[in-house]
This record gives sequence, structure tokens and C-alpha cells, in this order.
Amino acid sequence: MSRCRLHVLVAGIVTVTTAWSQESIRVSVTIDRGEDLGQSFGSLFEAESADGRFILGAGFSNAYNTRYRANRHAVQFYIRPVKESRQLEVKQLPRPTDHLTGAYLFERGGNIYSTYGGLQQWNAARNRWEPGADKGGTQESMRLGHGVLTFGHSRVLWNDSVILEPPAEGTYQLFFYANGHLCFYHVNRKDGPYRKYTDDTDGFSRLYAVPWSPKDRGVDLKRAITFLLPVVGETTFAWGQLGNQIVTGSNIGGFYRFQNGKWDKLLEPDLTTSYQLYSSLGFGDKLLMGQYPTGRLFEYDGEQIRDLNEWPPVPPGVRGSAREAQTTCIYGGELIAGVWPWGELWRYSPDAAKWDLDRRMFDHPAPSDKVTHPYDIENEGNSPQNRWGQRVTSLVPNRTSLFISTSAKAPYEWEPGTYSFLEPDLWKSYGLVYEATMPGHLSIPIKWTEGKTTLSFVVSEDRMTILQDGRLLGSAKSGSGVANPVNVKWGDGLFGPHACQSLSGTIEQ
Repeated sequence: MSRCRLHVLVAGIVTVTTAWSQESIRVSVTIDRGEDLGQSFGSLFEAESADGRFILGAGFSNAYNTRYRANRHAVQFYIRPVKESRQLEVKQLPRPTDHLTGAYLFERGGNIYSTYGGLQQWNAARNRWEPGADKGGTQESMRLGHGVLTFGHSRVLWNDSVILEPPAEGTYQLFFYANGHLCFYHVNRKDGPYRKYTDDTDGFSRLYAVPWSPKDRGVDLKRAITFLLPVVGETTFAWGQLGNQIVTGSNIGGFYRFQNGKWDKLLEPDLTTSYQLYSSLGFGDKLLMGQYPTGRLFEYDGEQIRDLNEWPPVPPGVRGSAREAQTTCIYGGELIAGVWPWGELWRYSPDAAKWDLDRRMFDHPAPSDKVTHPYDIENEGNSPQNRWGQRVTSLVPNRTSLFISTSAKAPYEWEPGTYSFLEPDLWKSYGLVYEATMPGHLSIPIKWTEGKTTLSFVVSEDRMTILQDGRLLGSAKSGSGVANPVNVKWGDGLFGPHACQSLSGTIEQ
């Protein structure tokens, strides 16, 4: 057997010229992640096949959807054909509930959970949802090193111990931990409308960034860096991080950045204009954010946020107004986006630089430019009139699959006899969960280690495999044969620059 070994200690582009045999290729990356402070670990490697047919790479996704944040400790391995298209095979799963018109999903510990109607865990072996036994429940949580941060009810818990109690007035909302800082909104709206801030007695919204690490006993609000927001009631649908920056877009159109120990306002909120950001996704060296009412992705480069024209485009036959890119993810090395109000699932090929409408996640009603949202005419007189708009609420990669969920404007309780145009069974399209698969994707949570750990990505025949420190984590269908990887980029790629303390790579056969 011929063998070639390449060792690289720093990020850069390296070309492998030695010929390979066609048995298997192992790309191993040794990383030291340092202390887990909520950073985005980024890309491990990216390479081309010598025959130009495939791109392969691996890294950690940096994603936040309304709702939830992606698992920062799940590594993704992809093999993407450059010119050939892959078909996304989609199958419908049983409904998580039998009475709600919406579902939201998240992945925790390699398991898929549904939240509304009580925590439900997907059991693939039995093809059913079962009551979830996860201690975090439906609250948002995140792995941090060996422990878990849990957010909800104006409190923060670290490994089941309360480290931040609710405020004396108002609520703490939408927590986000990144780069060693616990961030959240402190909102005291006092049940009034959104309005410009005058003084605290009339209500307020403030942004907080509190230095904290697992070594601290609790969250010390005396150390908080706060920012008074211009509008009472400002809160958020999505957080994001880009390098050493933390950003958030408010529900009133403000866009705020935390960097180098201070908050900046990059966009002024506007009470007269709709502008909301619903998702964030690290994509290369930029942060993509899904926006309403354009339904497009906006790009943030660390200084400016700009509208990306036709990212994705408006499909023929529907209006271009009141559109919302609610969900984004990377799956199989491609960019996926879910768009309201017609339940569209879009795919972007980085190689062809082209968006394709993969499908609608609903088969009714027929698309129309006579209305803004589905069933606007049938639902006229009811509140809200756009109740039966169609959301793609979750895009959650896990192992070989992409889990997709749908909803009406919210997961309402179904009221028999109230909406005859959706009876007897059309309403059940709202709140469905689908499992999509295609060759060339594998994502698995990895074990936290103090110091170095080695992740190995093996391609052999039509299989792709991930190992950690020699322990098999999982395998999947690759959709490709083995081909000599060239133009290897270590610590850079689709998931952005790596943020590990050290990273080194080897390729061998």
C-alpha cells in the first residue's frame, strides 16, 4: 500500500502531490480548544479532490435560529460534489403533538427534542416521540466544557445551581453566552406599547454583558457592561457571534455589537419600519442573518451589515413582501434556509454560487401573488389574519439527517370547527416534523477534553467516518469514491476561521 503523510502546524494552504491508492484516506486534526468560554470553534479543514469533483471539510457550526442555538460541540463532516446535484430525500415523521399547529426542535447530546406541548424526544428505533427525560426541559441550554448552562424564567443555572436570580423589576430575556460573557436583555415594558425611552419610571430595555466563566461562583452584576436601548420593550429574536464580537438585532430594528468590553449601536431602531433578524449563521468569514420583511439573508463582516440581493430570491407566483428568513443551517456542505410565509426550503451551492428552491414544506394552498400569506382571504376577519402563514421553524442537523419542522404563525391550539377551510386534516400540515437525508453529511457531538484531542475523518469506498482519539463516533454514506485531497486549508473553511489554542493536521493513507 502506498502511504503519504502530511503534518501542518499552522493554518494555511498546502498542496498534496503524492499519488494515493484507492483504499482509504484519513484526515486527522489535533486541536486544543483551551478553556470553553462560549467561543465559536470554527473550521478544522477544507480540501478539494484532485479530480476536481468534490470539496470535503469539517468544523463546528456557529448557528442560532429563532429558536434555538446549535450545539457548539457537534462536529460536521461533509463531502460535497462540485458539479453534480444531490437529491434531498425527505420523509414525514409522526407529529410530536396531536393538538398544536406548530413544532420547534433542538438537538442536545445527539438527541432531537420537540418543545411545544411538553418536551418530546425522538426515538428513531421505535419511530415515535417519547416524553423527554432531559433535565434541561424545554428551556434553552448549552454545553460548556463538561457542564451545562440553562436559561429561562429570568434565571441562569450552571449544572443545576442558580447563578443568576430574576431581577426585582422586569424580566431577563434571551440569554446568550459567548466569548466569556453572559449577555441578555433586561426588559421592563410595563404592559405599554413600544415607545421611545424617557426615564426608568416609564419602563426600559437594557443590554447586559457580564464577564463570567465556570470558575466563578455566580454572575456578578456589578461587573456588568450595560447599554440603555432607545426603545422601551426592545428584545431580540437572534444573537450571533463573529470572532471576538457578539451581535444582536432587536425586534424594533436596532443592531448592537459587543466588542472589546463595550457596546456599540450599528443600526438605529425605528418604530415606523419593520426590520427584524431571526437567525444567524457563521458562513466563511462572515455572519449571515435572516431578515424580515425581505426574506433574505443579510451579511455582517464585523463592521457593516448589508442586504444580499436575491439571497434567496423570491420564487415566481408569490409576492415579495412580508417575507422572513427564519432559519438557516449548514448541511452537507451547503447553505440551507427556511422562508416564511410559503414554507420554502432553499439550498445554496457554494460552488455554483446559486440558490435553488428545493421544495415547499406544505402542499397547500397553491402559491398566489393575489395574497401576501396563505389563506389571507379565507381567514379574513380573524386575528391575526396571517395566522396561517407557513413557517420552517427548525433546521437541525444530527448524524446523517437534517430535521425540519413547520408551524403556523405560532403553535396555536387547534380549535375544531373554527377554520373550516383547513378541515378535516389540512391543519395537520402545521406542526409536522420531517427527516431529510442526502449523501455526504455526518454531524456528531464530540467529547470535551482538557488539552488536546484528535478528530479523524476517514473516507473509504462509499463511507465517511468520524473518530475521536481513535474511538468511532459514527459513519454515513459519502456519495463519492476516495480521491486525493489537494489545496488543503487547515483551520479555515466553510465554518469560518478556527478559534482553537492550537491546531495541527495530518493526511495519510
